[in-house]
Amino acid sequence: MYKPLSLLLASLALSMLSFAQSKNDVLYLLDGPKEVKVTEVGFNTIKYSYPNETTVYSVSKHQVTKIEYGSGREETFESPFKHVNGLDDAELVYISYNSEDIAGLNPKGELFSKATGVTTLSSINNVKNRAMDKLKAEASMLGANVVFIGNMYQRGNDYGGENDYGNSTQTTFSGTGYSTEKLDLTEVESIISGEVFHHYQTHQLNRNSWSPERTIATTYDKNRKPVMFEIEKIIEKEDGVYVSGFEIPTKTKELKVISADDEMVILMERNDKVVTNYILISKNNKYFKNIEGRVVL
Repeated sequence: MYKPLSLLLASLALSMLSFAQSKNDVLYLLDGPKEVKVTEVGFNTIKYSYPNETTVYSVSKHQVTKIEYGSGREETFESPFKHVNGLDDAELVYISYNSEDIAGLNPKGELFSKATGVTTLSSINNVKNRAMDKLKAEASMLGANVVFIGNMYQRGNDYGGENDYGNSTQTTFSGTGYSTEKLDLTEVESIISGEVFHHYQTHQLNRNSWSPERTIATTYDKNRKPVMFEIEKIIEKEDGVYVSGFEIPTKTKELKVISADDEMVILMERNDKVVTNYILISKNNKYFKNIEGRVVL
């Protein structure tokens, strides 16, 4: 009499177990979660397929923050990709020689860096580090937080001979900058529209120079108040968000927005071998009170 009920309960239990076992995994990427079936977690990459499909895809582990397995187990990963907000964060730029690291990221532009020793006694490592620092600086000023190295050249010190001139050590890097983030036009408009800004600093990098230059750009009006201005126009282009209509002496009428929040907006101008960032701060910025209270003679 109770046998059919027992069979029904057993069948239901098996069905629930089967459902639990067939539950998909969730892959948490930098741009959001994705429901998949993880097939392999390797040293550098994670391989997966989509539900009810057999094609296997791979993604760099650097672009994954967590996996929620269908079994209920979780595995977390710490990405080396950090938020970079202009030149002040240049040291956080991640250098990669693996093309899988930058798959799907937003390209920011080509990069090149060269450093040469002052004499034939210059340290090879010091020159290499200086070239790398310049590469990271240029990347950060373009709005990139990841650099894929396409080519590296290095020569040692050549002391020359009786009839030959010597050459000091030299290192060159070439690559492409990428960003794990993408500026949203609506978000930029909400930050910039109707807000007033002060041109606080200018950062400039010339590929032929030793290192980037930082200059204070603060100016005051006749009432000894920091000069403030509004940005008139915000434009979205294929490669990002641009602004025009500003009181900054520049070579171009449009500047690219590198980053924007309610305290600071960083604009970028690129001409041949020179990259320039214009640092604009609002009244919400902690540095504004310092320049507002400064006595101008």
